[in-house]
Amino acid sequence: MVDFRKKLSKGQLDKKTIPSEIYDSLDRRSVTGPLRPAQNEILEEWYNKCQEDNDLIIKLHTGEGKTLIGLLILQSKINQGLGPCIYVCPNIYLVQQVVLEAQKFGIPICTIEADNAIPNDFLDGKKILVTHVQKLFNGKSIFGIDNSFTKTNTIVLDDSHACIDSIKNSFTIRISREHELYNSILKLFESELKEQGEGSYFDIEAGIYDTLLMIPYWSWIDKSSDVITLLSSNQEENFIKFSWPILKNSIHNCQAFITGKGIEITPIFVPVGSFGTFSRAQQRILMSATTQDDSFFIKGLGFNKNAVTNPLTNKKQLWSGEKMLLIPSLIDESLDRALIVTKFAPAKNYNFGRVALVSSFKKSQHYYELGAKVAESKSIFTEISSLKKGDFENTLVIVNRYDGIDLPDESCRILIIDSMPFFDSLNDRYEQKCRINSDVINIKLAQRVEQGLGRSVRGEKDFSAILIIGSDLVKFIKSVQTNKYFSSQTRKQIEIGLQIAEMAQEELQPDESAYKVLASLIDQSLKRDEGWKEFYIEEMNQVSENKQEINIYEVLQLEKEAENANLKEDNETACLKTQELIDKYVDDDSEKGWYLQQLARYKYFESKTESNKLQKSAFLLNSQLLKPKDGITYKKIEFINENRIKRIKTWISNFQSYDELILAVDSILGDLTFGIDSEKFESSVKEIGCLLGFISQRPDKEFRKGPDNLWCGVDNRFFLFECKSEVSDKRDAISKHEAGQMNSHCAWFESIYGDATVKRVLIIPTRNLSYSADFTHKVEVMRKGKLKLFKASIKSFIKEFKNYNINELSDEKIQEFINTHKLDISNLENSYAEKYRRNLNTGVNN
Repeated sequence: MVDFRKKLSKGQLDKKTIPSEIYDSLDRRSVTGPLRPAQNEILEEWYNKCQEDNDLIIKLHTGEGKTLIGLLILQSKINQGLGPCIYVCPNIYLVQQVVLEAQKFGIPICTIEADNAIPNDFLDGKKILVTHVQKLFNGKSIFGIDNSFTKTNTIVLDDSHACIDSIKNSFTIRISREHELYNSILKLFESELKEQGEGSYFDIEAGIYDTLLMIPYWSWIDKSSDVITLLSSNQEENFIKFSWPILKNSIHNCQAFITGKGIEITPIFVPVGSFGTFSRAQQRILMSATTQDDSFFIKGLGFNKNAVTNPLTNKKQLWSGEKMLLIPSLIDESLDRALIVTKFAPAKNYNFGRVALVSSFKKSQHYYELGAKVAESKSIFTEISSLKKGDFENTLVIVNRYDGIDLPDESCRILIIDSMPFFDSLNDRYEQKCRINSDVINIKLAQRVEQGLGRSVRGEKDFSAILIIGSDLVKFIKSVQTNKYFSSQTRKQIEIGLQIAEMAQEELQPDESAYKVLASLIDQSLKRDEGWKEFYIEEMNQVSENKQEINIYEVLQLEKEAENANLKEDNETACLKTQELIDKYVDDDSEKGWYLQQLARYKYFESKTESNKLQKSAFLLNSQLLKPKDGITYKKIEFINENRIKRIKTWISNFQSYDELILAVDSILGDLTFGIDSEKFESSVKEIGCLLGFISQRPDKEFRKGPDNLWCGVDNRFFLFECKSEVSDKRDAISKHEAGQMNSHCAWFESIYGDATVKRVLIIPTRNLSYSADFTHKVEVMRKGKLKLFKASIKSFIKEFKNYNINELSDEKIQEFINTHKLDISNLENSYAEKYRRNLNTGVNN
């Protein structure tokens, strides 16, 4: 073989280290062109200014080539003799994509093969290793944990936000109801859980999925040895063994949540420091989209605040791709969620794909019944692959998955985002329930919505029509309280969507189909209407850089410092850091309650008495939190001889405009639907009580005793509601257990209020009472039909206010509205519930 290097003037071949020069020297396939300007700019800045940075974030628009940038940075390090280098993806599917990209560009890489051994080419610093987070972050990681780890010079995390979720999952123990360990833990904490809500406990015993309780931290800490014994005896089970080496010595610093389907145990502080391959790398680089908020890298990945606030970006391009955001319900009320699903779910022959991202499998059922294809977790990437190959006949429905999915060009020209995203982890669900006004939670939700919006537009020239449906999601993106959490690019796209809705309303003729107008708008996007394209470009060119107006970085930094101190058993510092956070950055009562609960937990290790006092203060500020061990008594509703109409006016005056009012009411009524989780349903019943001028309580939630909902304040009459929103509409009868709950809550009411006049209503899809069950008091049932009628009355009542200033309306006029829409006391008592009937079938639902 001829050695051409002998003929080189230098005598040997120098390895190139400048990324652009490396790229030019690669044996690339002919389809690859030169580096894009944005790629060149980022790579130059990294090479000249950022090579020594320990933590670095690179933010680019979708389709600007983040993968190639990451690979070239790692190749530069290898050529400098600074290996080993590793490229980490959120899942194994994306590993395959990165491998194909590397092959296309001629970049030498290696992967972990079937023998599960770390390749020598990686260890020797010769090739980039491409792998996924599950390989690196688990208690039995081949890369090692704690002080025994595989050293790495530079590590790149691609799609870093998705990586955080995967890392958190790897530290979480999930125990299914079917496993004997579930019952062992349930019984271990039975008395404490009943104290947190007897009704909720019985729902969990009955297997109701959405009912969620947190095991009180004081009980969890006190019984941590018992928990360790239970877990240790099952440590070889797959759901434990990969987390156990990390968690076994810090179970007391975990938190546990339980539903009717399972238990989740997760550490309070994500221990990424246990994985030295990542935490001790010389340079850690995170890849992030421009629409994503990177603040959670502070806690989730241990990044410093300076790295998060000063990412490498392409400052010359503030937006990318064309998204026509359409909000059908704002064009016309007839274009509600049900109609949109009916129009877009059936199979049709299109020359492009249609995809719906829905928040739950319950939401997907309507699509499925109309002929859509619902992707299961195991088949999702197969279905996406079919779309990319041109299989466009069926609408594809993807459930609660908003990241890690690429649907470029014809694979998806119509994208439907259906309802607010749903948190998978019980930890996140609990936090969302407790922190309704939290910047932290709202940023997380906005982030998931933005991830969804980015699925169908994957490059600068890509385009898609995106339909936003579901009253909760419409409210979130439109409301001034929550719209601010989106990136500047997304806010501008929402603004354009609102403009489109207004223009469409003006175009809509009295006898014209609203859907026809919507279809015409979609056509303008898909058929590349020049006017639309120019309008979009002109509007998007007005985007300015996003300015962070909230103190999220400072808050998360203090949270991290407190949790880290707690992990090191320095609880005095943990308390001081949490108190500093409260004093400097918390104004909202519910948020203050949340942080007081964290403070109470840290204090528990030092003084149980002081901890209980803090927990009591937390609970009084936010009744969604843990009920303290003692010190809380039920606050009886006292009849106040205050005008009902005055309370209605007060409630309505909370909204700055009729548009905000109707948006809020639509969201409330949307949650008042069978199939919705109990928390949202019961919360909507409480809010409707306030809307209708009652004093409204949730005794079971707020005091852990009594019925789900209680209204009073009009003629000293009460309405008692027990809600069973999650019962299947196919259920034949009210069970003995459900009748027993109702009887218990009726007895509680009598013990508190004596012989006060009360209407007792069980909201459930069936009016048949099981043969073995009985009611001890007069009870009526609100089924689907009566619930629908009640909602329609409320909606038509609120619509009366459209053309009025609430402050100028007379009491007589509002009373007229109440009477017209059958919301007076007499109709509320007689029009919206019906008598139950005895089920004579002895074998049904006991």
